[in-house]
Amino acid sequence: MSKLSYRRGSSARRWQVLGMLLVAAYVVVQFVLFQLSLAHLPETWTIGGQAFPDQTPDEAITQIGDELRQPITLHYYTATVQLDPAAVDFTFDVTETLRLAHEARTRNASLTDFLRHLILQPPAPRDIPIAASYSDEKARAFLANVATRFDAPPRPPMPQVETLTLTAGHAGRLLDIVASMEPLEGALKSAVNRDVDLVVEEQAAPAPTIDLLGQLLQARLSQFPGASAVFVKDLQTGQEFAFNGDAPFSGGGIMKLPIALEIFRKYDEPLDLTTTQRLTAALSTELSNLPANQLLNQIGDGNTSAGVNTLTASMSNLGLRNTFMAQPYDQPLTATASISTPANTNPSIHTNPSPAVQTTAIDMGLLWEMIYQCSHSGGALLVMYASQLTSHECQQLIDAATDYSPADIPGLLRIPALGQAAIAHRPGGNFDTRGDAALVRSPGGDYVLVVFLNAANQNLDWNVANAVMNDVARAAYNYFNQR
Repeated sequence: MSKLSYRRGSSARRWQVLGMLLVAAYVVVQFVLFQLSLAHLPETWTIGGQAFPDQTPDEAITQIGDELRQPITLHYYTATVQLDPAAVDFTFDVTETLRLAHEARTRNASLTDFLRHLILQPPAPRDIPIAASYSDEKARAFLANVATRFDAPPRPPMPQVETLTLTAGHAGRLLDIVASMEPLEGALKSAVNRDVDLVVEEQAAPAPTIDLLGQLLQARLSQFPGASAVFVKDLQTGQEFAFNGDAPFSGGGIMKLPIALEIFRKYDEPLDLTTTQRLTAALSTELSNLPANQLLNQIGDGNTSAGVNTLTASMSNLGLRNTFMAQPYDQPLTATASISTPANTNPSIHTNPSPAVQTTAIDMGLLWEMIYQCSHSGGALLVMYASQLTSHECQQLIDAATDYSPADIPGLLRIPALGQAAIAHRPGGNFDTRGDAALVRSPGGDYVLVVFLNAANQNLDWNVANAVMNDVARAAYNYFNQR
């Protein structure tokens, strides 16, 4: 090896040694500086969300204690409420918080932090939690008081008898106390974020219920000077309302609806001309009962009394135990033996029901429901009489009761004011009773409505009954079509 090469190698080694010494010296110096820095909090660290750059933990804790005693602001939408931490027994644990700060700065000083220091980078961001306590019970009580002051519970619709409508309900808002506790606690333990957006739930306006409609109907019927009953059922939801729904009333012409049903059950389509004419006449007149008696005679295979018995048995089979005929129409009542039913055995109100023909608002409403369900290929009629009835026959009965409304009495539950509704109904009554049972198919939903009125052994004029029933029909229509 030449002298020149030797000299070059020796010089390189000296530079390498010098470099290593310089690096070692830099590391030692930075380690000393790093150790000195542990007495202060780095700018990337926070306590309770607040930074204290170059302050000692003791200095930071003293400052935090002052800030935590300040009120926090609670926001309930645009309203604000101040909460003094002392009101909920808030206590700042200075000793524990200081311990956590010292522990994080000294004992937990990691190699990673030193390596970041070597490249002139601050320690990774870190938040030291504040150790504190407060009364959960008092905090919830405070929020409950806030709720009492600012909550606006939703308001349901209200019946308006004067207009036969339900006023619109109003949306509301309610404080969620449970969900608001977490942000409240966070603000109590924060030196920076002393504002709380309370959790408030929007509450939609309650939808009108059929019970509210019931209140409206009952209020209108209370103005009638006599006994009354009403039954209404939503055919979409199955919700229903009844007032004196099980009270017995004279069936009268309303019983021509089950008579028509028995005709469709007895005969297959198409009906012969004579039967069709009698059916049309029975549904289109109230003052003549001859067509109905003729149909009863057909049901009984030439024996009108047998037809009456068949009709009563059929109603009983369908569960309509308060509906019966004891004899044909227009027969003397002197020797008539009435049939005992749950309704007339313990009547809730006095209605002077005829011993010859009786029913209730609920029974006639449920019968219309069965016919409606049958027309839609379901329900009890097609279960009980699967081989004797079809959905088309039930629809024919509905159409017939819609097309041939009695022309010799007022409209009762069928009035032009019901707009686009298709109304199938069968009214009836005697000298002191008027009733009507209707199936209403309206744009806002299909429903059943049955009303009975009784004037306590006094002649009840059709026009007097018509005024009441028109109002009831309008109220029900408004409910189903203005929801």
